[in-house]
Amino acid sequence: MNNHFRTGPSVSMLNSLLIDERAEITMGDVKLDFKPSVPVTDANISLGRRHDMPVSIESITDTRNEMKRAGINVAVAHSPHAITYDSGEGNRMLMETIRDSSDFVPQFVCNPSFDKLDEIASHVESEGVRSIRMLPSLHNYPFRSWILGPWLDWLAETKITVWLPVEHQLLGNTYPIDPRDIYDTLSAREDITAVLSEVKYNDASWALPLLKNLPNLDMEISRFVVTGGITSAIEAIGPDRVIFGSRFPYSAMSPQLYHLHHCGLSDEALQAICFGNANRMLGID
Repeated sequence: MNNHFRTGPSVSMLNSLLIDERAEITMGDVKLDFKPSVPVTDANISLGRRHDMPVSIESITDTRNEMKRAGINVAVAHSPHAITYDSGEGNRMLMETIRDSSDFVPQFVCNPSFDKLDEIASHVESEGVRSIRMLPSLHNYPFRSWILGPWLDWLAETKITVWLPVEHQLLGNTYPIDPRDIYDTLSAREDITAVLSEVKYNDASWALPLLKNLPNLDMEISRFVVTGGITSAIEAIGPDRVIFGSRFPYSAMSPQLYHLHHCGLSDEALQAICFGNANRMLGID
């Protein structure tokens, strides 16, 4: 887990350094007054307190301030409480926090080995949720049809997208997803749309081939911080399957967004990655 808030500058300090509206200095080619040139949807933030570790920002007010500072219009948010403690309670807490907030879009967490599908489906429908997050390794089940069958049918019928983080870290332990499960399940269910989330540079050896071979799997890039990484992702799957996210508050919102604006993308590709792909997938106006 990225513990920059323990060992280095805070998220606020990093974002202020990059994009403080009052800054007018430049350092070489780095512009400290950077603002994105296109609308931005951050497709990967968590909102709320974790039970196993402190975070520098956990309130909706402070998160909204960071979004404004970074030039982010909308954020897709999930509850960390729903991941590590209780999915139903965490999803309800999320809705209580963001209800009637047009700048936040809810993403529910579910655990198919424990949760009741009819209860999750009813809650998703009543709240108009368009994506869910599954963490098979953390919740100790394989991403396989013999566990997920009814859930996959539901996802296909409702056109709800499933987010699959490549790993989760909890109390010093790492729980990586099994790419073989993803390939076998999604290759057999082309009616399911999924997003491989938080792909890191050292995942590229298997993640990019996986993405190439699964046209129904998109890529969220919050942790894909490597020289030429965005170019390699676009070469593998095209700009229409690459989605900007920040992984806030565990990572700052601005750095990957700044990088996207400085790696030679066409206007069309930049717009697709920064907001178009996520908005289309999630029905964001």
